[in-house]
Amino acid sequence: MSLEMTCPHCQKPYTLKEFTVGNYSSKIPYPQCDCEKREMARLEAAEKERERLRRIAALNLPAIFEPFRLKDLTCEHAADAQIYVEGFTPRKSKGLFIYGPNGNGKTTLGAVICKELAYRGRRVLFTTMTKTLNAMQEGGGYNQAASATKVLKDLTLYDFVLFDDYGRENYTPLRLQNVFQIVDQLYTHRTVFAVTVNPECMGRLQNYPELEAIKDRMAQVLMSWAFTGPSLRRTNK
Repeated sequence: MSLEMTCPHCQKPYTLKEFTVGNYSSKIPYPQCDCEKREMARLEAAEKERERLRRIAALNLPAIFEPFRLKDLTCEHAADAQIYVEGFTPRKSKGLFIYGPNGNGKTTLGAVICKELAYRGRRVLFTTMTKTLNAMQEGGGYNQAASATKVLKDLTLYDFVLFDDYGRENYTPLRLQNVFQIVDQLYTHRTVFAVTVNPECMGRLQNYPELEAIKDRMAQVLMSWAFTGPSLRRTNK
């Protein structure tokens, strides 16, 4: 049987190297190129890229944010966001208080930050306070208490949590208590989080003095990015 072989990638012929063990010797084909090594590296890189894309898909972001990439954004604080994701460190980075009128890119920027962090291997959650509060109140009695405990525990497993449109939720005494527990849980466990807020929601929050303690905690761990430009929705029409 012929031992002549060529590299399937560059077609260079293999050399025959003789190996001897005791009284036995054999010639084994050996590549002269590094094609196989480079192909293995290419396949590993492709698998890592697929894993990064799977992490982004797992965010379940609304489809409207799918085409946006941080490097392509032109909204306010896009450059700040690039610096933020490049320097992000779980449990150490400050969170974000993204504030401004409707339609000027707050949520888009927040969603893209989530995508960038997920792409870089971070565990990320994009949600709303309403959705989180509803999850805490699932079931009744003991089941509701268990749901709340699980939600609070699960939040601390993430590296970054973003609550979109904070202040949009309807509050009851129980929900006021729960929103304090959410923020306090993140604050205590040093889970980095962010909120997007518009003036309407901010005005609603002012009506609840019970939220002052939350405001104090947010002031300690969130840095503010104010959006002042016109609505991009109206501009793009």
